[in-house]
Amino acid sequence: MSQGTVTSADAEARARSAGVPVVDFDPECDPVFKDDPLGTILAARQIGDIFYSTAARGFWVVSRHELCREISQDPAGYSNRETFTFYRNPPPVFQSPANLDPPDHAKIRRLIAPLLSPAAVRRLEPRARASVAAIADEVLERGACDFMADVALRIPAEVFLEQMGLPLSRADEIIATRLLPGKLNASNDPDGTLLAAAVSEVRSMFEEVVAERRRRPADDVPSYLLSQTVDGRPLSDEEVLQLCHTLLGTSLGTTASTMAFLFQWLAGQPEMRRRITDTPEVVHGLVDEAVRRFPAIPMVSRTVRADRDVRGVTWKEGDRLLLLLAAANADPDVFPAPAHVDPERRPARHLGFGGGGPHRCAGALLAHMELRVLVEEWHRRIADYHLGDLSDLTHEVSVAVRMTSLPLVVGTAGVPSAR
Repeated sequence: MSQGTVTSADAEARARSAGVPVVDFDPECDPVFKDDPLGTILAARQIGDIFYSTAARGFWVVSRHELCREISQDPAGYSNRETFTFYRNPPPVFQSPANLDPPDHAKIRRLIAPLLSPAAVRRLEPRARASVAAIADEVLERGACDFMADVALRIPAEVFLEQMGLPLSRADEIIATRLLPGKLNASNDPDGTLLAAAVSEVRSMFEEVVAERRRRPADDVPSYLLSQTVDGRPLSDEEVLQLCHTLLGTSLGTTASTMAFLFQWLAGQPEMRRRITDTPEVVHGLVDEAVRRFPAIPMVSRTVRADRDVRGVTWKEGDRLLLLLAAANADPDVFPAPAHVDPERRPARHLGFGGGGPHRCAGALLAHMELRVLVEEWHRRIADYHLGDLSDLTHEVSVAVRMTSLPLVVGTAGVPSAR
């Protein structure tokens, strides 16, 4: 069967023939995902290691760690060309290098590697510490905050926004624009009009920056990209725009999401907060566990590149796959007591940075540093805090998952209200 001709009906028939569960697993429109996205994904492990979803355009779902890792490490067998597998009307968004396959993918990853290298991340750490210190002092003075808006989204912006050639004075506007697609899907934007407009607005932001940097280079990411070559030729404006779009996403929303989930958990863990202040060396392992337990990108897409049999199931070229990384990270065969956040857990075999293999998140070191610095600097200033009223808490679900807000109150008094 040639690429693109596989149908949902054919895939469903193969699933039923193989005795694989067939369900309506719908991250795009099922309201349970907005209530508890990570919990809903974890619960999918009970459906099966492999199952078929009739939602949207139809797709296979994989929940087991071993198979998720195997697929993510096999770009020759599984393409990364589609991001929105579970969308009914996926936006025509191509991101480089995220949607590239080898060998083109490796060329672009090598090109951006210096921007996110250990040395580059170390240079950004003092800025991150200053940002967290100032923000924590503001929260301490006020006595409360919306952790998502006031802390989690601000820190990555203050660390990396100017590196992208964007003014920090426009941080709120830029964050809202870049994260808007996470709020849009078939339930609230059925024809994709709003989503296309949001993507276009982000593109327009960078078109202005790239045009300016061609005239007057600066010490920032767009200028660096404009100076680079691939296969002996300069990058085109289109390639630079795609990379800027991807890098901005890497530096903003995903890290903020894990920050919020981690602090929601920490708010109910006074013993762990004491460990952080008494033995700061625990923070590195805690961040690893946060990325495992609260991955901002809990699901990734792949497309089958050639017919194959996997665990007794026939997959055809063009079949869509959804890998449930959050579920894989809770596989008890790999992670004993997976619901427990254990800073001493070794080795860190989680798939929390987008899976293993060549498509592992390019910004993983940056994200890990920002999370570590946040935990360290925050708890030097605010060791006691609890959750506020969570009755209005909901989540945005697209490729990443995000809380809309997280009320946090300084001090130990009161019992947090839960849904």
